[in-house]
Amino acid sequence: MVSQKRKFPTEHITVENTITPHTKRFPFYIKKYGYSNAKRFSVDVEYSHSDILLLYTISGVAGLYINTDSKYLAADDLLINACSSPFDIKGISAEKWEYFYIVINGSHAKFYYNIIRDKSNIIRMNPMNHVLDYFIDLSKISFDDSNLSNIQVNTIIQNIMMELYEISFDIVKSKNIIPVQETSINNAMNYIAKHYHEDLSVDTICNKMAFSKYYFCKLFKEHTGITIHQYVNEFRVNKSKELLSYSKLPINAVAAAVGFQNPLTYIRCFKRSTQMTPSEYRENF
Repeated sequence: MVSQKRKFPTEHITVENTITPHTKRFPFYIKKYGYSNAKRFSVDVEYSHSDILLLYTISGVAGLYINTDSKYLAADDLLINACSSPFDIKGISAEKWEYFYIVINGSHAKFYYNIIRDKSNIIRMNPMNHVLDYFIDLSKISFDDSNLSNIQVNTIIQNIMMELYEISFDIVKSKNIIPVQETSINNAMNYIAKHYHEDLSVDTICNKMAFSKYYFCKLFKEHTGITIHQYVNEFRVNKSKELLSYSKLPINAVAAAVGFQNPLTYIRCFKRSTQMTPSEYRENF
């Protein structure tokens, strides 16, 4: 049971944050926040593949259904999952399923997600730690896109991520082993970071990791929530932001510098990731 000293919101709430170019300048931003006892929570087309869900069960039991796989969430279980494909969570106990949730994005969100999550996507929390308190603190923020609001959000999300990282680090440390598969994913990411500006194909990456294309593509998506192709494009888009902000290179030259052979493909990928064109990003940042 959670501490009775905690002051939960007096009513259930759902807040959809207004996302502006100003909001996106911060390492983390919240797209949606809620405190609920609804019987069902669904992730569907309203979210993008780069959104991350963190859901903290306060009471009750729920079933998590992803494709043909099913898992269970009980009190003090925290789910961290990419919104790259649809999934459902449904309360299944007589006791009301009550929970906090946040959908986050930002330049640091996917990075922390990749190093925190394990294959189950569910972290068993100690109710005495501060993660639940941070979820409660978010209910006090106005989400008005002011500097104060964005700084408060970033501080709280950073604190949540650091606590989750410490928990996941302790789990790995206790096992005293780094799985071979996890090491291969990290090696692939390092290879992409060094060669993103080249003509980098999925086949090349899989061959360098000494795995079959089918197996490694499946493994990569299981561990990161996105495909290798999506990861390469996102990495290139993020690298291009530096050139857009600090150089006067034309858009075609920026696209080529980060590995996009076709400027139109670059513009489409950039807009999908940031909801603005490279030219609009340069004007704002």
